[in-house]
Amino acid sequence: MKKTVAPKVEFLGHKISRIILGSNPFSGFSHQTKKLDEEMLDFYTAEEIKKAWDEAQNCGINAFCARGDRHILRIMREYYNENRAKEFFWFAQTAPEFASFQSNVSLIVSSKLKPSFIYHHGGQLDILLMEGKKQLVKDHLKMIRDTGYFTGMASHQPQFIEMAEEENWDVDFYLACFFNLTGRGKKELTAIKGSHGEIFDMSDPPKMCEIIRKVKKPCIAYKIFGGGRLCKNRTQTKSAMSFALQNIKKNDLILVGVFQKRTNQIKQDVEILNEIIAENTD
Repeated sequence: MKKTVAPKVEFLGHKISRIILGSNPFSGFSHQTKKLDEEMLDFYTAEEIKKAWDEAQNCGINAFCARGDRHILRIMREYYNENRAKEFFWFAQTAPEFASFQSNVSLIVSSKLKPSFIYHHGGQLDILLMEGKKQLVKDHLKMIRDTGYFTGMASHQPQFIEMAEEENWDVDFYLACFFNLTGRGKKELTAIKGSHGEIFDMSDPPKMCEIIRKVKKPCIAYKIFGGGRLCKNRTQTKSAMSFALQNIKKNDLILVGVFQKRTNQIKQDVEILNEIIAENTD
């Protein structure tokens, strides 16, 4: 039987799989309920996280987004020491619970499994911009730039990505959330308050996709499944993924979190991706 492998595209000089793996479920961030948060934390032991990374690589996914916190970095260190990370590109997300942004960036850079890209956490960036602290955000981005790694920023709000592009901020790529969680009532960081206050409004994805197509810099579309709300079955998953692929640029990436407890969602997502591409190939 032919092996299921994710196709690759050019992304900032690297060949990156069109679909990349997220890490919110590894940290118990379900973006649904406290009960599901706890179930994810109980399931995702260090070894289960490493097994998910193994399966991703086995399916041709050669990049992942993961928080630059001590929990994830400790597991990544084990993974590196066990020689299980082959050609596995790390998009490192800053962790907003650190009191010092600079110390967090330094921690990320000191990791044994080195990042290829570093990006500013979206929720924190949105909150700072809503508080009028644009210069502080730019200072944070410069700290990332000074590491020498590709520099990115995430946001839930289309206007912030549009602003960064129009003002030519010193970033190489954007992570664009399909749902405007911070603009619809969420005022606290997920690491502090969980999913409290989040509203998933289906009018949001088209608005973000418009900006993704408008900006020239490459984008990574995330929460394309609405924090698990749009992937309850295979048909729904395919519909949501099709919408994402049809409404972003051809070399943009999609980022998905997975809960491997009951179903091999990694393999299923890659199979669906390949189905969609085949159906739309002349």
